[in-house]
Amino acid sequence: MDQLSSENEEILRLFIIFASSIGAILTSIFSMTHGIFEVFPFLYILPIILCVYFYPRRAVMFSLGISILYIGIIYVLGFSNATNIAISTAWFAIFITIGVVASSYANRLLEEKNRIKNILDNTQDGIFCFDPRTTQILEVNSKCAKWLRYGRKELVGKTLSAIWPDDRERNRFIEETQAKIPDHEVEALFRSHDGTILRFAVAPIMVANDKVLCSAIDLTGSAIIDEEIRRTLDELEDQVRARTADLERINEELRAEILEHRRFESQMISQDRRKGEKVDK
Repeated sequence: MDQLSSENEEILRLFIIFASSIGAILTSIFSMTHGIFEVFPFLYILPIILCVYFYPRRAVMFSLGISILYIGIIYVLGFSNATNIAISTAWFAIFITIGVVASSYANRLLEEKNRIKNILDNTQDGIFCFDPRTTQILEVNSKCAKWLRYGRKELVGKTLSAIWPDDRERNRFIEETQAKIPDHEVEALFRSHDGTILRFAVAPIMVANDKVLCSAIDLTGSAIIDEEIRRTLDELEDQVRARTADLERINEELRAEILEHRRFESQMISQDRRKGEKVDK
């Protein structure tokens, strides 16, 4: 079954709350007109809880509104019964209390959820969450999805093998993660949406029975830079070796020239001596 669009989902939520509220109000009117006073107040709790669940920021005003409707019905239809008036006043306070307390708690949860979502969206690390039993990707932040050239919604629901193709490497990571090995980090080859192979450093952040939250850092650029640095160093080393060989060759040539020059000087000195000896004779 296809997922509902956001607009249809909103309409469905409003319809559920509206239907439960109308049901509570009509039941109250029917109960009051037929002398039944024991059950119908509980029916107002359902729309209040539904509003807290779907719209926590509006739940207090909704609780106030439906509580006023409830006590108004009691005062109009049961004004002659002091007991009903007293009970309805107590229920009015209970409805307001439920709305305020539940809404406050739900709003804190919502704020915490938004805070965590903002942290995940703005972090420099890629974040993804998957189910270790099915390896289905449950959530991924925009940074990780961008590195993998996917949209966030495209990745959610896919299996981990869609981005991590090496079965043995992937299964070993999951097993070691579930074993909760400390400082557990691996370098893995991920496959992007266009088929490009990327090098990632992956480490588990939080491990539960049905969820594993991981950080992922794209090392592909670093690997390219490292390769360029290595290539540059190799080229420099080759240049140094070539320059050293040139210097050694030049040094040998200079040594040979010096020896030749000394040999020539020795010959000249020997000739001068022989000439001198002939003159003396």
